[in-house]
Amino acid sequence: MDQVLTESPNNLRVVGNFQNDTNLVMRLYLEMLCEEVVFEPGQSIELLEGFDPDILPLTIGKVDDGIHVHPNRVGDPNWHIRYKGKLIKPGFPTFLSDHD
Repeated sequence: MDQVLTESPNNLRVVGNFQNDTNLVMRLYLEMLCEEVVFEPGQSIELLEGFDPDILPLTIGKVDDGIHVHPNRVGDPNWHIRYKGKLIKPGFPTFLSDHD
């Protein structure tokens, strides 16, 4: 189960905004480890991370069912997402519809 956080994200910064503007389910894969965010059409998030100086620039690539995000020189970033005002630590997978 995803961890919904209630504290202020003072130790996090926004590094991307993603929205599913298609008619299909889309997946956001966060690097090569097991974080995956599943978007229904019309859903959007902010992608946040823990101020790692080596994370930027991100490499973003299109894959068949969504988008793949790779950090610059960080093996396992401290990823979080903000969805509808909720700060969520993504897991595998994280369905945004579970947080509506």
